[in-house]
Amino acid sequence: MKTKAINDERHAMQEPAPSPRTSAVKLETIKLFLIGYLLTALAFTAIVQALTFFQAERELQELKIQEQAKVAKTASILGYRFDMIASDLLTLANVPTMRALAADPSDLAIERSANLFSTISREKGIYHKISYLDASGMEVIRVDQRGGLPVEVPADVLQNKSDQYFVSATLRQERGDVYVSPLDLNMENGQVERPYNPTIRFGTPLFTPGGERRGIMMLNLYGQTMIDRFRQLMKDDYSQAMLLSSDGNWLASPDPAHSWEFMLKNPAAFAHRHPAAWQAFNAGETGHWMDKEAGLFTYGTMRLTHKDELHAPGTGISKSEYFWKVVSLVPLAAIPSASIVADELTRTIYIAGLAFLMLLAAYVSQTVVNQRHLRRAIERYNRRHQEITQYLGEGLVVLDRQARVVEANPEAERLLGWRRQEMLGQSAGTIFRPPGAGAPPALSDSHPIQAAASTGKRYRNEDETFYRKDGTAFPVGVTAAPLTSDDELMGAVVSFRDMTDIKAYQEEIRRLAYHDPLTDLPNRRLLMERLGQAMKEAGRNQYKVGLMFLDLDHFKHVNDVYGHDGGDELLKGVAQRLRQAVRATDTVSRQGGDEFVILLAKIDAAESAGAVARKILESLQAPLPVMGQLLTVQVSIGIALFPDHSDDIDTLMTLADAAMYEAKQAGRNRYCLKGTAPRTL
Repeated sequence: MKTKAINDERHAMQEPAPSPRTSAVKLETIKLFLIGYLLTALAFTAIVQALTFFQAERELQELKIQEQAKVAKTASILGYRFDMIASDLLTLANVPTMRALAADPSDLAIERSANLFSTISREKGIYHKISYLDASGMEVIRVDQRGGLPVEVPADVLQNKSDQYFVSATLRQERGDVYVSPLDLNMENGQVERPYNPTIRFGTPLFTPGGERRGIMMLNLYGQTMIDRFRQLMKDDYSQAMLLSSDGNWLASPDPAHSWEFMLKNPAAFAHRHPAAWQAFNAGETGHWMDKEAGLFTYGTMRLTHKDELHAPGTGISKSEYFWKVVSLVPLAAIPSASIVADELTRTIYIAGLAFLMLLAAYVSQTVVNQRHLRRAIERYNRRHQEITQYLGEGLVVLDRQARVVEANPEAERLLGWRRQEMLGQSAGTIFRPPGAGAPPALSDSHPIQAAASTGKRYRNEDETFYRKDGTAFPVGVTAAPLTSDDELMGAVVSFRDMTDIKAYQEEIRRLAYHDPLTDLPNRRLLMERLGQAMKEAGRNQYKVGLMFLDLDHFKHVNDVYGHDGGDELLKGVAQRLRQAVRATDTVSRQGGDEFVILLAKIDAAESAGAVARKILESLQAPLPVMGQLLTVQVSIGIALFPDHSDDIDTLMTLADAAMYEAKQAGRNRYCLKGTAPRTL
């Protein structure tokens, strides 16, 4: 035991005790470590913060550009639909049927106008109501669309709309102007119609030839179609779409409970919930607003006319302060953040305190992933909007500030005959009017389409002519609207549609206004125009004009035996025989019922008119097939001559009619020249 104790004491004496110098070294090491760690941590924090801020700012700018393009495109497409509807209204208001109704609202004029309204309602399918109101605001004609079919409202159900704002507003418009109402819910008998029926009203006044306002023409558009189109254009995976009225009320909201609050007299609206954002929206046409509680608002303005555009009567849609705000909201959670602790991966790397190189590698990896996800989101967005534009019925060409083509949709390729790759980089003047053999020169730099890209001045024309790549011309309706970002002009968006079918449709409406629908013969209106012209020419050239009134003998008996279908078949057969019996320069018209009038535009003597009458009687001797039977037709003909019998149109018509009754009284199947005895074959 004693030996062990001595050995333990010896070993203890051999181990050195801690010296003051060793303790100082350790303390200095800890101090240097702390200083170095703090400096490294500060440098690391500064680098991470700077990189995070830079990345967030770049993603935020890309997000703003993307949202601005979406909002601008939506506003442009919706605005173009307004233009098309206004064009329909002005075309309809200027057809002879409507002018005749404004001049003399007779039962026949009302019936023809109602038939025209029903045809337009059936063909278009987008109008909730088509109506004509007199100057007091009382409905004269109204055709509603129910279940996809036009329904004429009975006279005892028509309403007095004199207390409605849109009636007085439309009556204040000048000739050729169109009033567009705000989008609100349809009212029937002073109550909001349920289920809700959002409605936009397009109205224009109708005038007599003397300039007196006699009434207004109204088209009520299904507002829900505009709202549905808006939501389709604005739909994506991360933002919310809003459509606001000029009063700051929701027309379309992510929360359906907010829509139409202003119609239900509820005080809540966007302007009340977000007053600062609404004030910013009203300060500019387009831009962004960051709300600390809601997120990033991107807004654009859809006006009926450009704010810098001068207004003059007859130029189209009336200038109005009414507008829509197209708004997208990216919530705070979807906005790129510059905070270090906002991203879980960055927070983990920062807290772990990995070396700078390891942290840099992780940050690069995170950057690549973020860029890849952003690129995929942009590609999905571009594909979705490309699919939308691919099926648009209008050609769409985007120009830069030098009026060079930077984008074109498939419809533009189809209409112009150019491939998209051929158009890119080309001047707009070359694309729309290519030079070449038989083709006109290219558009000049001063043309409004080119100027829209460099000056920002809006251009709209429904009677423009474009030329395809092969030099063939076709009519178009074109709109060139400025493309801006944060109030900076970037170029122009040119949208156009082929007006060939529309022009043909308008021509068909004019034809229906001047021709009998059963026989396709000229009606009384066209006959009177041709008669007046023929009398003027005859007066200058010293020849005669013959006017023949024809009435089928015993036509009522045909209707009684074979019905109205048989009567109509007989009338069409008689019309064909009459056309074959006269010259190409003469006019065969149907006045209604079984009455026909023939204008002999140029004859040298009264006997020439008699020869035509005998030829007509001979042509009708052969039986006509009616409902599987052969019927013999007889007519009575009365003839009056210009200037022999009268130089007044109405008097000449009366004399020919009287001569026809003389032929009937003499035994029918005869012709009678005014002042002579009736004759027969």
